[in-house]
Amino acid sequence: MVMTALQRCRYFGVDNIQGMAYHPGPSNYSKSVAPDTLYAWSDFYNNMFTQLWSTEPNENGVQGRGDLLRFKEQLGINFIHGYDWSQPIVQKDAHGNEVKLLVHEPFLKACNGLGMKMTIPISNYTLQLLAGGNRPIAEENVRAILKEVGSDPHPAVGMIKVFNEYELSYGGNPKYVVDVLEMIADFDAYTPVDECHLPIMVCTSFGMKDGIEGAGYMRDVYDEMMRRGNIGPTNAAAFWRNRMVFATNPQNPGSDIKQYLENRLPIYWKKNRIPSPPVMFTELGSSIKQTGSEENQAKWMSEQIAASKPGSSEGNMLGACVFLNEERPWEDDAEETFGVMRFGPDTGWGRPSTNGKATTKYPMWDNRGWWWGKPAEYPVEQQAPKLNYSSVAKAWKRTADAPDGTMEDAD
Repeated sequence: MVMTALQRCRYFGVDNIQGMAYHPGPSNYSKSVAPDTLYAWSDFYNNMFTQLWSTEPNENGVQGRGDLLRFKEQLGINFIHGYDWSQPIVQKDAHGNEVKLLVHEPFLKACNGLGMKMTIPISNYTLQLLAGGNRPIAEENVRAILKEVGSDPHPAVGMIKVFNEYELSYGGNPKYVVDVLEMIADFDAYTPVDECHLPIMVCTSFGMKDGIEGAGYMRDVYDEMMRRGNIGPTNAAAFWRNRMVFATNPQNPGSDIKQYLENRLPIYWKKNRIPSPPVMFTELGSSIKQTGSEENQAKWMSEQIAASKPGSSEGNMLGACVFLNEERPWEDDAEETFGVMRFGPDTGWGRPSTNGKATTKYPMWDNRGWWWGKPAEYPVEQQAPKLNYSSVAKAWKRTADAPDGTMEDAD
């Protein structure tokens, strides 16, 4: 029997999300980086950057910062929401030695070891390729990403993500979202077992469209799916009911988020006779500029999390990911001050014990037909919790069952 999208989310363990939107750029990261440099891929979930999220030291003895373990132990995080996910490179170099770069197995293994699930993002790089008329390259990229996850998905994988706020980039055409859905459906057709087919999340902004935040852009995807009639070998209406998850990114106060989930969103789907998909928030939070102070940011976060409970919205709410793991000095204006931590001295975690640099290698292409790893280094630095870090911990970090069978907040 084919699962519904909500049943599928339960089957893959993503129906009670306490998540972190995670993009661990080092302090010297820049959005404007040249090709063939260390940060060109904006992908920090691969084997080039293990010292950011692993606790294991590298070959020079630099201790990993252990972000994932910290999130699990101190915040109760059970889900990682990712952004850029590069096509892995596994090839022999000119000397016959195997080169493995941009490989994500270590990150997946680390998540699985902590009982965490994560998204596999089909990033906006693929959206750029499709908008630029480069569908063959886009298909190659999507297939390589799905192949790394596996036809029988890695146990750390909870869902596939198609783009990030697609409507804000490269023309915002839902056609390209559905193009990727077809690529996923074609890949899945090689493994017809329903239990191997992951939920698929489409992420929108919380911008107003069709009289509602976020969901109007998801309706555009639905309409394009119905126009095509089939998604790969599957009937489009069935694909929507059985696979699709709606994700959006509110910064609104908790009282408005609660009203959105309880009223505006379910009414919208019913009014338009669209089967209600599971819903999740992939970027929940606010900037210090928006709230006026770090104290207000923390209070805002507490109220937002309380309003975003799994099981709300007529049972369709999966949960939320807080935005973001860190403040980003490379961003401008309000975008810099989202985040639950910032670079600075930290006595509450102890990893790394002192700031240092990790060595790594990144891919360089030799025109004679092979990849090779070019040596580089990146900083591994302490990060100090902000006040809204405590808001997340209070909401999600739980102790063992209390004597009365309920769950208690951790101190």
